[in-house]
Amino acid sequence: MTPSFNTRPYEHLKDGNKLAFERLKRQLGGKVTDEVVRKLMAQTFLQSNANSQAVIRRDTGERFVTATAAEVEQSVIGRKMNNSRWHEDLLAVPHPVYAPNRPIWLRNGDTLFRNTWRQSPLSASIPNWNEAKGDVARPMQWEAFLFRLFYGELWNDIRDKDADKIKREYPDHIRFIHEFELWLAFSLFSDERPRWAPVLRGDYGTGKGTLEAHVIQPFVGSTNFAKVMAKNVKGDHGAQFLVEKCMVVFDEVNDRGHVFYDTLKNLTTEDQLAVNPKHLAPYVDHAVFSTLILSNEEAPMAWPEAERRWLVSPYMRHEDSQEETAAFLHDWFVPWFQKGGYKELGLFLKYLAATQELPAVAWKSPWFFEASKVDRTEDQKAVILSWLDSQDDMHGYTPTALAEMFKVKVNLAKQCLEERGYGRGKAKGTNINVYKKKGEVGNLHPLLTP
Repeated sequence: MTPSFNTRPYEHLKDGNKLAFERLKRQLGGKVTDEVVRKLMAQTFLQSNANSQAVIRRDTGERFVTATAAEVEQSVIGRKMNNSRWHEDLLAVPHPVYAPNRPIWLRNGDTLFRNTWRQSPLSASIPNWNEAKGDVARPMQWEAFLFRLFYGELWNDIRDKDADKIKREYPDHIRFIHEFELWLAFSLFSDERPRWAPVLRGDYGTGKGTLEAHVIQPFVGSTNFAKVMAKNVKGDHGAQFLVEKCMVVFDEVNDRGHVFYDTLKNLTTEDQLAVNPKHLAPYVDHAVFSTLILSNEEAPMAWPEAERRWLVSPYMRHEDSQEETAAFLHDWFVPWFQKGGYKELGLFLKYLAATQELPAVAWKSPWFFEASKVDRTEDQKAVILSWLDSQDDMHGYTPTALAEMFKVKVNLAKQCLEERGYGRGKAKGTNINVYKKKGEVGNLHPLLTP
């Protein structure tokens, strides 16, 4: 069964929009028009502060702020009210809730709750997919971006190859892109929360920031998005940065300590979030956000070999130069979004979310082991043997390159090759010495190519 929110956040609450409108209209006693009632219903509510005093909370569209009655009169109503205490008739709530994809007002019997989640205008503009619409192909511009991002300097080697040949020669890259797209589709266009996170590693300027700023943020919406550093979530008050968010991006991660790692793995998988805001009482909130880790480091964190929370990318490098990559991103890829690209990509991701299943755990890519803490030789050996079993027999290997890839001793890599039937020989048509299987061409595996 595909994992989702164990219980949809605030599932017990029902649509309260009708009750909210009727109550506010009755309480204001015909002092304002129905249009103003709807504006007040959409933008304001009363909430008690730490001193048990009712304060006006106003949604500006960018954030929730504490407002004065005069500011609401000027900005929402458009005129001064005759009764100086009119604002006491605004809708009052015990506390706000954050419930993605639910109405702005929710109810439990006669008790109203204000939902502070806002759907992004871009996400709302993407039509839903259904079977009558048929399959939706991956947009060409999106695929070019992904290939540049995750193939890096290999892009020149594959740009003229057909899709089947790329799949045969670079199956791990193809698998990574597929898994990453599933994470993105379910994070953006479903109620299912991935309990695992991509770890995108790469040189500065390879496109990680473009993905965050021009893809994720617009679809999620700025109010539902947070970008934080590792240091922000350490300490007693770290969780306050993550409440009321659908997407949390950890940027410039370079922390191999256990404090950050233990915090991060709990944030990625737990349903409940213990929040201890400064100057307010601690409380427990629903954790509904997806997590993404970005880093310029090859080994941004350290994790045990058995870990299944992280989808680790190949280390992203520039195909040619940083300047050439910038030209590709900002002169070709980003402008595509303003020419219908958001609709194309949104439809494709909605199609994936509607037709695919979200994996329960992260796929353990070969790049996972570049940062893995593997302490025992037997564990290392099992990992390498399992990886060799998943590769095409046509490939050849050198013990030195294989050992470097998995960060193990050369003798152990050699032992693994021999146990899987690889013997010394030369790659077909070359003088390159490799370990290969009898009768196979033995061309050096693409991941081990210098």
